[in-house]
This record gives sequence, C-alpha cells and structure tokens, in this order.
Amino acid sequence: MKRFAACLLSLLALTANAADLQLLTDNHPPLHFLQGDQLVGFGVDVVQALAAQTGDRVHLQQVPLLRALRMASETPDTGVFTVLRTDARDDRYQWVGPLIEMETALYAHDNFQPPVRSLREADHLGRITVPRKWLVYSYLQEQDLSNLYGVETPEQMMRLFSLGRTDFVVSDTLSSASLAREQGMEPGRLQYQIPLMKRDTYIAFSRQTDPKQVARWQQALDTLRADGRLEKMRQRWLSNTLPR
Repeated sequence: MKRFAACLLSLLALTANAADLQLLTDNHPPLHFLQGDQLVGFGVDVVQALAAQTGDRVHLQQVPLLRALRMASETPDTGVFTVLRTDARDDRYQWVGPLIEMETALYAHDNFQPPVRSLREADHLGRITVPRKWLVYSYLQEQDLSNLYGVETPEQMMRLFSLGRTDFVVSDTLSSASLAREQGMEPGRLQYQIPLMKRDTYIAFSRQTDPKQVARWQQALDTLRADGRLEKMRQRWLSNTLPR
C-alpha cells in the first residue's frame, strides 16, 4: 500500500510539473524527416522519449532551420532539434545534450582518383557546392576559396552532383546516404575525401523556457544514455550511414 502511494505521489508530481512544449525541426534524414505526414527519425525518437520521461506534452513542427532558430530565440517553451552548438549561438539558447556527434566532410565522385589531401587542393581541382544555410558554408567562406558555390537546398546540391555539374559536395556523414538516395543515386557514388568539422548536436531551448524544465530534460537525456536507450535509437536510425 505504501509503495502504491509513493508511486501515485510521484505520478502526481510529474503531472504537476508537466509543460506544453513546441519542438521545431527541419528536414534532415535520417535525423528528422517526414514519412507520409508523420515526423520520424533519430532526433524525433529522442525528443519523444525525453517527453515521456519528463511527462511533458510536445508538439512537433517541421520548419526551415533558420526560422526555427529565430522562433526559439523569441518564444517561451520552444526548442529546436538537432542543432550544432557554436560560440555564436551559445548564449542565445539553453542546451540539452549532447545527442550525437556530427562530422561534416567533403565528398567527390566515386571515380575521382586519387583522393584530395586538403581543402586547398580540392578548391584548385574543381567546384565545391554546399547549401548556403548550412553552418559549414560560413566556415568555407572564411577559407578564401575561389571555387565555392552556394545553393539553396541540399537537394539542389545533390542534383548538381548527380548531373556531373559539380566536382565536390559537402555533407555530414550521417545524412549523405539519404541525400544521395533522394536524388536516385547509389550512396556509393559519393567518395569520402577529407573531414571538415566535427561538432556535437543538441536540443536548443529558448532563454524564456523555465530553466528547471530544461534541467529535467537534461536529466532525462542522461538517463537515456545510461540505460542504453539512446544507443538503441542510434543503431536503429544511423547504423546504415555512408561508410568512408
């Protein structure tokens, strides 16, 4: 009886602390993407598991990343996943993570030989195409490249690659295979060249969100990592990513 009462009190406490949270994300398979009319992916599974752990009600919405970040910087009880944490973004949000490390790399056509040894060498050999909205585009702009070509979307980048109209593309290693398949290409047509950057991904909550709520999400994530559920989600969604 005492055990039942304790469980009931815990449930009531969880319900009392529950919040309605808006969680925003973009299209980035296999991390988060639409399957029919439903959002699925590694990041979606993580967010839903964290909400179940904390007792919160989450409302998922897919919007372009830059708009999502702007909304989360202004709106209470709002978060964005999965987000690269940078010095420029650090003070604008409250962070839960890390979720998973993301490596961004340079890719060439599978018949490109030998592999390049540096970004400068790639710039000398041909066009490097990357979406302008991606963080890595700003990084590449700082490298003073002469053959950097910015496009609007990753789909446009991969389309140019499939048509042979660009020599190199840039993508994170988690989603390269999915991006290739979306354009009807075999993932093996992408040949890994060199790493460009590595960063951890997070959930970014607005500064107006209750810090205690954010702390509960961090605690829930730590539990998911400790009991192995986070690794199972990674295996489910990310074990079939493009090998080097």
